[in-house]
Amino acid sequence: MMQRGASRKGAPPSPSIDGQGRRWNKTSFSSVPRTLPDSLDHAGHSLVWDPELEAHIEGNLATEVSMIVLDTLFVVEQVVSSTEHSQTLLASVLRVMLHALNTTQSTQFLQHLFALQRSLVSKYPNLLFDEATEHCAALCKSLLKHCSSSISGVRSQASASLYLLMRQNYEIGNNFARVKMQVTMSLSSLVAEISNNFKFNEEHLRKSLKTILTYAEQDNELSDSFNSFPEQVQDLVFNLHMILSDTVKMKEYLDDPEMHMDLMYRIAKGYQTSPDLRLTWLENMANKHKEQGHHAEAGMCLVHSAALVSEYLHMLEDRRYMPNGAVTYSKLTPNALDESAVSDDIVSPDEEGICNGKNFTENGLIEFLEHAAEEFTQAGMYEAVNEVYKPVIKIVEANRDFKKLAEIHKKLFKAFEKIESLQGKRVFGTYFRVGFYGRRFDDLDGEEFVYKEPMLTKLPEIACRLESFYGNKYGQDNLIIIKDSKQVE
Repeated sequence: MMQRGASRKGAPPSPSIDGQGRRWNKTSFSSVPRTLPDSLDHAGHSLVWDPELEAHIEGNLATEVSMIVLDTLFVVEQVVSSTEHSQTLLASVLRVMLHALNTTQSTQFLQHLFALQRSLVSKYPNLLFDEATEHCAALCKSLLKHCSSSISGVRSQASASLYLLMRQNYEIGNNFARVKMQVTMSLSSLVAEISNNFKFNEEHLRKSLKTILTYAEQDNELSDSFNSFPEQVQDLVFNLHMILSDTVKMKEYLDDPEMHMDLMYRIAKGYQTSPDLRLTWLENMANKHKEQGHHAEAGMCLVHSAALVSEYLHMLEDRRYMPNGAVTYSKLTPNALDESAVSDDIVSPDEEGICNGKNFTENGLIEFLEHAAEEFTQAGMYEAVNEVYKPVIKIVEANRDFKKLAEIHKKLFKAFEKIESLQGKRVFGTYFRVGFYGRRFDDLDGEEFVYKEPMLTKLPEIACRLESFYGNKYGQDNLIIIKDSKQVE
């Protein structure tokens, strides 16, 4: 078992009842130290509650509890390694480890956690690299988060874990396409999650990527291998740096939701020939629209996701009950044809590491369509709900899942009732043409956009909103609002 130090530097003394230690009471917090009349000090001395000491003790206790959990995981792993019938327990061990990686932990605990994680990956590679599991994606995302930590010790541990993950995957099949794709997708997800509530430091992440490159260059065992491993690592790091360049732009437009979404659209468009990354960004856009209450747009992003998945499933295996690719959704939106795999540089779904996540499955397709139906329902687009469920019904009928069919038809019944009861009463969004003119707008100079606003929004309302935003950004004296549709010279 992992050894924990019997005494730690700087650890506070344990409270005692002989008057030599300290006692505290959470309910007695005040900016001015208070005496505790009900303390167990038999000598009659007044004791003062120290908030800094309490935080220190609670931190040590939290670390100790986490270490006990880690010891337990180590014991379970030892038991599994000595038997042949307990391999399923390893998945639970990994899930607990992933949860610990995604919570705030002390640096001391993280050091032991990373060590156990590397040991598990080395002993049981199939636990991560089995195509049926999503553990690899979750681990890659957690490690990337720690690679951007402000603490150098945590960064070095996370970098080592990420490099060994790549190395292990490479040794299995002279390639690490699966980890390469998962790392790239995970970083794309992290970049898209950047907001005022979640930020990560790209400079620290760049340092970690440089550390990983150094590991690869100094790894003599694989430096002369076929399809040189260091070169593949270098290629991956280059792709990650390209994604990090999007991070700077995303941060620039954090306070501008329209431009932020437009940037996400352009990034997604740039991954048109990479289905996994394209799907990741479509999901990112759907989540962002959902956060902002744009349910119709979120639904359309999910329809595009379903069209993309349908296209590649159709290429893999032509089943009569499955959608015939992206063209199936053209009635919902003609833009769905953008997901058609007709270009010469489209990758094949047979390539290793491509289109093998849980989303590129029958169940993944159904999940996208059902979520789209939920968003359209909230947007009041009940006719679209009917169209979305048509391909789902064919799949469910082929699987003879009558319980699922009953649930779908109940939802359709409610949608049709809404259409009938709200006939002539539904009001949707209001649209405005917005143009930007002037050198201060840089790339936006001369560009025009269609802004969708909530129902019944008047021109003065959107004009006031944009004037307030850009006035704060460029200064009110530098801004002129033109409220007519005349040609701007």
